[in-house]
Amino acid sequence: MQFDVYLFDFDGTLMDTRESLVPVFRAGYAVVGREVSEEEAERWMHLNLTQSFKDSGVDEKYFGVVCKAIIDSLDMPESIRLIHAFPDAIPTLKKLRALGKRIGIVSNNAASHIRLVLETLHIDVPFDCIVGSDMFLHGKPHPEPIQVALRLLQEKEGPNICYVGDSLQDPETGINAGIGGVLLDRDGRHSDYPGVRIRSLKELC
Repeated sequence: MQFDVYLFDFDGTLMDTRESLVPVFRAGYAVVGREVSEEEAERWMHLNLTQSFKDSGVDEKYFGVVCKAIIDSLDMPESIRLIHAFPDAIPTLKKLRALGKRIGIVSNNAASHIRLVLETLHIDVPFDCIVGSDMFLHGKPHPEPIQVALRLLQEKEGPNICYVGDSLQDPETGINAGIGGVLLDRDGRHSDYPGVRIRSLKELC
């Protein structure tokens, strides 16, 4: 499985943010009195804020205040210290760089938050681009997030580029943008997925 450019999802793919996002979503929805379960938080971490808000069933008039509370909570030190890189993430990224590959992050999370996490965790892997939700209008699986990354990289869509992520919408996003899509299925929940599926990021090397 060889590509020239590897774009990665952030939450659940490179970084294990599940534990950190539970208090973030709870803090966000607390402003409107909506309780959030761990199962909901895990589901919402794979969605953009608009999608997760619709799933919550909260009146749309509260969208702005809930989003602001979530975004503010993301950067809380007590949240960030619950984040850690998956064991296969950093070794894979470093090996891809050593092989001369270009790597980037494309996420529904905010680019500023992603950079803060990387800095806080002292992750010194150089990324060729970091694209977050503050840089596009339409979240995944719309192709716009990938299209923004391709513009930053000055790359054209094609089979030499792939997008890797842990939810079904991630490879769909890559395919919608005209590049390869790779599903990271660490726990084997999607064994019947018909596309390209890996169990570890190390399989990319």
